[in-house]
Amino acid sequence: MKALPFHKLQGLPLQFVLIVPFVLQIFGAVGLVGYLSLRNGQQAVNELADQLMARTSRSVDQHLTSYLSLPHKLNQMNADAVRLGLLNVRDRQTVSKYFWHQMQAYDLTYIGFGLSTGEGGGAGRYDGKNLVIDDWDGKPPYQATSYATDPQGHRTQIAATFTWNHLTEPWYTETAKAQKPLWSRIYTLNYPNHPYIAASAGRPLYDAQQRFLGTLAIDIHLLKLSEFLKKLEVSASGHVFIVERNGTLIANSGKAPPFKVVKDEIQRLNASDSTDATIQAVAQQLQQRFHGFGTLANETLQIDLQGESHYVRVAPWRDPYGLDWLVVVSVPESAFMSQINANTRTTLLLCLAALAGATLLGFYTSRWITRPILRLSAATRAIAAGDLDQRVEAQGIQELSSLSLSFNAMAGQLRDSFHALEASNAKLEHRVDQRTHELSRNNRQLQTTLKALHQTQTQMVQSEKMSALGQMVAGVAHEINNPVNFIHGNLNHVEEYTQELVGLLQRY
Repeated sequence: MKALPFHKLQGLPLQFVLIVPFVLQIFGAVGLVGYLSLRNGQQAVNELADQLMARTSRSVDQHLTSYLSLPHKLNQMNADAVRLGLLNVRDRQTVSKYFWHQMQAYDLTYIGFGLSTGEGGGAGRYDGKNLVIDDWDGKPPYQATSYATDPQGHRTQIAATFTWNHLTEPWYTETAKAQKPLWSRIYTLNYPNHPYIAASAGRPLYDAQQRFLGTLAIDIHLLKLSEFLKKLEVSASGHVFIVERNGTLIANSGKAPPFKVVKDEIQRLNASDSTDATIQAVAQQLQQRFHGFGTLANETLQIDLQGESHYVRVAPWRDPYGLDWLVVVSVPESAFMSQINANTRTTLLLCLAALAGATLLGFYTSRWITRPILRLSAATRAIAAGDLDQRVEAQGIQELSSLSLSFNAMAGQLRDSFHALEASNAKLEHRVDQRTHELSRNNRQLQTTLKALHQTQTQMVQSEKMSALGQMVAGVAHEINNPVNFIHGNLNHVEEYTQELVGLLQRY
């Protein structure tokens, strides 16, 4: 059988068609899962950062409220005791000892009083540990004495002497002027190895006749606020700091102190000048964005510090006695993203492993599917080339097994058809030979007849030619005869005319 021509194959291989879409689907699913994981992680980070900063701000707010409300409550209690005559401020020793016992009960730095006469006293822990009693009479040269105490609050020995006139101190002058409870401006003292930065809660002191006697004062050491901020569980790299509206740093959770010592004097730092790089950068960005701290209210924002994103929350804190501070919480994004990035990497690795496994499985699956099909294709090409003895076996897949059985049946039927066709072709060739022999004999007879016919045709053509020639000669003779007769009929006249012409000439 003549082999059929094969054109160049068009399209994609079946194995490619089976693997690539499957791999693309897996890859798309992996990419989508990774993207959603990262996006959900970022959203979770934002929510977690907001929750953490809000919780931290609430903790600081609650601590400030409870810690800074105590001095005014205690001042009111002591002022009521003086007004009701339960405390005699002229008995400085008794009042100072009473304050000493209050210092034992409350976590305060100093409790004292100053009278308008210049005398006063109190009890305090200037170094944060040892409790002493101060006493001064208010007479020039304004000498004050600090006494060490025993466990019962009795004065034991003189611990220090110093010059002191409370009539010029802010906690007295501002309270006496306002005639109401308030916080005086923060002041500093440089004790050896222990800086003293305090906010003083003042309250006017009156007797039973509402005559002004002086002021009460309770100091809060602001470094204790820094100690509290350091204990907050913000994050390993998070920062919390408190600033005044003018930008001056009050307390912070970092290791850097909110002050510096210059020539034995304590100078409080502006937040934008802090030695802590994060606090400095956050404060500078807040000042640039909001043009200072004066108008800042509740704000939650995200800023970039040295290429790293930070979440920042600003919350104002106020009390009825004049304090107006800002609590700033800053948490770097990396504090949350480290675990989320690790989880994302794990997710991506698992997705890539699934992709590789799916690709490998798809490769072997495609081979399992395509190999029987390729064998079937090869058998088909062999049949097309003339080799009809082909048989395909496919097992494991019902559809391919059914296809192979159908192919084998069709190949068998094709072989039978070709064998029958060959037998028919042989018979047809024999009949064609016989018919050809008969036609050959008839052809010779036909050739003889044709030859005779040709001769007859030739004779008829010659006869027709002679007849036509005779007719043409007769026509020509007729045509020639007419002018000849004309000439012959006029010769006599010509002769007469000629003779007359000659005679005429001769006469001339």
